Amino acid sequence: MPSSADLTIAEDLWNYLRLGQEVQPAECLLVFGGHDLGVARRAVELYRDGVAPLVLVSGGSANVPTGSRFTTEADAIVDIITSSGVPESSVLTERLASNTSENFWLSAELLRDRGLAFHRFLIVQKPYGERRTIATARRRWPSREVRVTSQVMTFAEYLSGDIPVKRILSMLAGEVLRLQRYADSGLIKIDEPVPSELLTGARQLQEAGFNARSMSAHHVGA
Repeated sequence: MPSSADLTIAEDLWNYLRLGQEVQPAECLLVFGGHDLGVARRAVELYRDGVAPLVLVSGGSANVPTGSRFTTEADAIVDIITSSGVPESSVLTERLASNTSENFWLSAELLRDRGLAFHRFLIVQKPYGERRTIATARRRWPSREVRVTSQVMTFAEYLSGDIPVKRILSMLAGEVLRLQRYADSGLIKIDEPVPSELLTGARQLQEAGFNARSMSAHHVGA
């Protein structure tokens, strides 16, 4: 179990990685896949609120939620969305993306193939993926208007959910270190370097055993 010091560091990382952008009307909700099915529930809320008329879910087989009967992240998420009353006619599915850059690239390809030239997007992400999503959008979709949102909840509420605490802390640490590495490599665009104290904290978490998302030297996908 994490110590109180570990949890304090993790909450600092959480607060930095979340942007809390205001939700504005969009032409498309672009839902990014992964192990966290909370993105599906958030997408349903937004669709019901009339934020956008179309939901595009993007995600391959890299991080299918534990226990899912589906073979791709996208299908697991779409199942929740359509089971919650969103019409299938309002949902598109992209099943190949394995990282955030591919979410943007392959989603753009799918929309182009459908003859859809959208400009305003609202990305639905897991909470700690917000900052890197916008940084990636600045590099991949500089001419489009992109905002990001996630489930509205506190760090304590997120820890009490279905995802194991150890995994959450590992993801937070890995996310912060990836943010700086990808910025240094030019894969993403951030306004300022990640604060040094957060990078130190992320490394401390990994040294404490929360290292399931450590990067290998050859890892290149954003």
